[in-house]
Amino acid sequence: MSFLKRLVDFLAPLGFLVAVGALAWARYGKTLPGGLRPYLIAALALVLLHLVLRWEDVARGLGRRQLKYGTNTLVLVVAVLGVLFLVNLLVSRNTKRFDLTKDQRYSLSDQTRKVVAGLKGEVKITYFQRQRDMAQGQDRLKEYQALSPKVKVEFVDPVQSPGKAQAYDARSPWPVLFVEQGDKRERVSNDGEQDITNALIKIGREGKKTVCFLEGEGERTGEESGERGFSGVKTSLTKSLYDVKNVFLMREKTVPADCTVLLVGGPEKDLLPETTGAIRDFVKKGGKAFVMVEAELKEHYPNLVALLKDWNIEAGNDVVVDVSGMGQLFGFSELAPLAIEYPWHPITKDFRLPTLYGGARSVQAGKGTVEGVSAQDLVKTSAQSWAESDLALKGPIKYEEGKDRMGPIALAAVATVTVPAPTPTPSPAPSPAPEAPKAPEGRVVAVGDADFASNALLAFQGNQDFFLNAVAWLAEDADLISIRPKEPENQALFLSRQVQQNVAWIALVILPALFVFLGVVSWWRRR
Repeated sequence: MSFLKRLVDFLAPLGFLVAVGALAWARYGKTLPGGLRPYLIAALALVLLHLVLRWEDVARGLGRRQLKYGTNTLVLVVAVLGVLFLVNLLVSRNTKRFDLTKDQRYSLSDQTRKVVAGLKGEVKITYFQRQRDMAQGQDRLKEYQALSPKVKVEFVDPVQSPGKAQAYDARSPWPVLFVEQGDKRERVSNDGEQDITNALIKIGREGKKTVCFLEGEGERTGEESGERGFSGVKTSLTKSLYDVKNVFLMREKTVPADCTVLLVGGPEKDLLPETTGAIRDFVKKGGKAFVMVEAELKEHYPNLVALLKDWNIEAGNDVVVDVSGMGQLFGFSELAPLAIEYPWHPITKDFRLPTLYGGARSVQAGKGTVEGVSAQDLVKTSAQSWAESDLALKGPIKYEEGKDRMGPIALAAVATVTVPAPTPTPSPAPSPAPEAPKAPEGRVVAVGDADFASNALLAFQGNQDFFLNAVAWLAEDADLISIRPKEPENQALFLSRQVQQNVAWIALVILPALFVFLGVVSWWRRR
């Protein structure tokens, strides 16, 4: 009998050892036969069996009063655990995440959500990464899965599944991802959101789209890497999977057929009549043009201004002054207006970021009407701005009633140009009327500044998103009109040597000495 009691006494310690051993085994990546749960259940059963078999001894050791209080405590603990279990069950079935980081680094961007929502077929993502380094990529790809049932993700450790890695020709450095839809497959060399989303865009896009930079009159092109240049724009367009090339209309006479969007990047000289004529014909036939026209501080652009009027867009002979103080907060003068108001349009839908311009002129939809043209304002400054008519800018810049125009001032406008389809030739014999062909629709975005897209200002708040949204609308890429993923900011805290020494003194000397002093004072008072 005593032997059985001694054997019972080993049940609880044995259960404790089983639980600790199973958890340690799983912690170091080992796989237990049947999984971890059976071992934890067995450990709990051993402890409970020990308590049941030695209940009289436990009750005698505790005493009736202690047992009563202990039982009450046990009931309360069980009740609390039950409530916590129910709460966790509800939370697991109704998940809600909150990303409180500054740049929303743990949330997918608006662009990603639109791209995933617009998937036309099932997409498979195969993610190759070592198991020990897979956590971050798993979390991000599970967010993609949560957006749409069309996204299927498979996580593969290339060391544990070498055959799978060989089938995909997946090689280190890891991670490596393969995005597949139908017979299309894209390889991605990292698990960043922008690269994954770009791969989804690429496999879903039919054909190539090209943005053509006009050159010949001093326009800015993607080859310029200085502050004034558009090399940043070219990089952004390439990442958005557009082809980019330059077009010399003075030589070619017509806009090439492969140009999806023609970009006129703030020419230094006015366009020749032949050039504006080629652009006019391009838009009339359904082409898309992005025109940036600078304020006439040094040069005049009568041909370019007249071209905009054909699309019912008026470029004012002025320069916009902003005295709201917002631009000055970022180190710019009053000649760098900050725009915060965006009339509704697909380009600026849900757009809440400020955009900054340098030496801009007003550009607005015309007051009159032009047949076949629909125009509207796109970007406006604050009420603390005006359109300055004195382009000499001599002396202090002040608003003059009757000469200047008070804000808000439109800095950009958009127009659609519809050309009536030709009337079909009537048939001599009566027959069902043929369907009228769809009328071509040209699209134009005009901005009274080119500096907003330059290397100097492209990274400012919403400038890049506004530019790319305009290109996406012109190219009829509705899924790309959104706020794109941002690179996480470096938020490291750098301390000078003096500050480091001060922190060390406070943490290692002053605070410990203060607690010792308070302890001595307390001891002295008690004496």
